[in-house]
Amino acid sequence: MDRFGVKIEELRSKKSVTSAEAARALGIPQSRLRELEKGIRVPTDGQVHRMEAYYSMGDGELASLLKN
Repeated sequence: MDRFGVKIEELRSKKSVTSAEAARALGIPQSRLRELEKGIRVPTDGQVHRMEAYYSMGDGELASLLKN
């Protein structure tokens, strides 16, 4: 798994929500969220922005993990 995937899985776990609940809140299919957590897919800018808002993170916090 890449750093981004590990981080969003960790955030979801800390928020105590299932992948289905998080995916629904983020407006993406559950399968897409799982692929993002496993590092199979790269998120769109919109998905990153929604995740930062959903997990109460600052702008660019998650996006910076994609650059490293």
